Amino acid sequence: MPTRVSDFTLEQFRQATAGQQPTPAGVAAAAACAAFALGLLVKVLSVSGRRQELAASHPRLESLAAAAQAASQRMLHLAGDDIAAFEAYLTARRMPRATDSERQACEQRTHSAVRRAIDVPLAAAQEAAAGLQLCSEISVATPPALVADLGVAAALLAGALRGFLLCAESNVRQLAPDDASYRERLAADATRHDETLRQAAALLETIKP
Repeated sequence: MPTRVSDFTLEQFRQATAGQQPTPAGVAAAAACAAFALGLLVKVLSVSGRRQELAASHPRLESLAAAAQAASQRMLHLAGDDIAAFEAYLTARRMPRATDSERQACEQRTHSAVRRAIDVPLAAAQEAAAGLQLCSEISVATPPALVADLGVAAALLAGALRGFLLCAESNVRQLAPDDASYRERLAADATRHDETLRQAAALLETIKP
């Protein structure tokens, strides 16, 4: 199997997600969906930017398309980062702990892997939130023929954002239940993203036929 998510075929990734191995799982699947959503957003921006009347009134469409393309690539990297983080956690938990030095090394590796397993979905949530904000920003410049595509991108990004927060919360609860700093960070991020999700819901309401 490929070592990078971007090297998977769709069928390989689907099979890996459906397989018995611990990874890829929720974060990687949500990140892959978000990467596709951001790719769809690139299409909306690029096609809109080719229309002279829109390009004249919204000169940032081309640069926004480039930003969405970069964000789509970052999502795939985050999918791979999540897989690597959980594999690192499993490896750390299997380390020998017969001596004090071995126990210390195991604790350090485990702590690092847990931190990464929480950082990655929260970073992915931030990327998804930025994508949703972009959807709202460009909605007024989207031609009628592309409005449904914009809505699909927004719906997928909103679902991915909720998924990232859910997975981050699960990782905190299972891997670091006694660390108050993680709980505080998660609560702050969830509160910050609530408004973005409300904006996404409002956008989707305007798109309904």
